[in-house]
Amino acid sequence: MLKFEGAFEVTKHEPPKGRNIYFHVKIQSNHPRLLELAASGKKPPTHFHPRQWEYFKVETGSLTVEIDGVAHVFTSADGEYALKPGPHHCLYATPGQESDLVEFWLSATPSGVAGELDQAFFENWYGYQEDIMLRGVTPDPIQVLAMFDAGDSYLSPPAWIPFRHTVGKVLGVVVGRYIGGLLGYAPFYPEWTTDWAAACRKMESCWTQRKFADLDLQTQRKAEFLRSGASVGNGALYKEEAGCLRQEEARASKSKKHD
Repeated sequence: MLKFEGAFEVTKHEPPKGRNIYFHVKIQSNHPRLLELAASGKKPPTHFHPRQWEYFKVETGSLTVEIDGVAHVFTSADGEYALKPGPHHCLYATPGQESDLVEFWLSATPSGVAGELDQAFFENWYGYQEDIMLRGVTPDPIQVLAMFDAGDSYLSPPAWIPFRHTVGKVLGVVVGRYIGGLLGYAPFYPEWTTDWAAACRKMESCWTQRKFADLDLQTQRKAEFLRSGASVGNGALYKEEAGCLRQEEARASKSKKHD
């Protein structure tokens, strides 16, 4: 599904053996929304993954990945790049490139814990970013920390702060997961999450987030949006493969028959 008024599109594919996600990403590098961001000097937040390997393989255009403060530009000639767990990094379409389209494959290994880079994380993170960019929502640091912690990812403190990994993880776990959970910050929201049941199982694993794990909430939220005349949330981030879509349609049809 498209995000940011068509600037960003992700298609979900079956991951290869040993990986838990496999996405084909398209970025319209000269889209007005992205040019606006570039002009403001804003970049995606620098972060790190303590357990997961992350892989990038560019097909079209060029992708910049900042790793521990050094910008690396990748093109199709570079093949797949494997980013080991730990480095502070962020990625974005290389500014000023001739190509209007950047295409790349993104994948990762499983984390081995409840939280990890997965479909639910990306759906909710980009759904929240879209609210900020397009709907004027003020960014909330606690909400960001809660979402990243649920993806076993942590925001990187400034480079001058010692023990950056420790500080980043403590902020994510203590502030994002525990304090945030007590204050009502959920890591996942039903209007953005395709597999809400899986998200609920994750939230049930943390005592401060169990109250958000309501399987009926997605149906309730959808009804609220429809009653208000609005579209159903921001929708999922992904275009599902044909087989997945057929399964969803079959479930919907079966549900209507029971009704």
